[in-house]
Amino acid sequence: MTLSIRREAGISFGINAALSLVFFVAVFGLKMRALTWGVPDALALDFVPQSIAVSLMSALVPALIARKRFAMAIGLRPIMLRAITFALAGALLGGLIAFLAGSAAFPPVQLPFALALKLIYGGSLGALITSLTLQRMTR
Repeated sequence: MTLSIRREAGISFGINAALSLVFFVAVFGLKMRALTWGVPDALALDFVPQSIAVSLMSALVPALIARKRFAMAIGLRPIMLRAITFALAGALLGGLIAFLAGSAAFPPVQLPFALALKLIYGGSLGALITSLTLQRMTR
């Protein structure tokens, strides 16, 4: 059995896009309307928790699964520290996106556009972090 980083990244994309969908619906609903980047909808600010959650889980879960599946001699501590580091980096990235989008005074966007943006962002960020994490583990 071999570790396919590309396959794991694809799985991560799908899972993180699906989770982004669930949280988007929970926060914004599905009623067709324009969403504002700032108050009252705070679409820009929503990138912060999304980035933290996606970064943390995309570093932690695939690493723990690979560690067990392939009996890797990697301690739990380095995996946890790497996941926390990615979560902090995710917080910075999400904060930067929120700041830039909020400062740019973008006009409101229709819900389908906002949903597609959040799904692509969550999936892509998850796939990237999963790839980086697994590449680091296999060096």
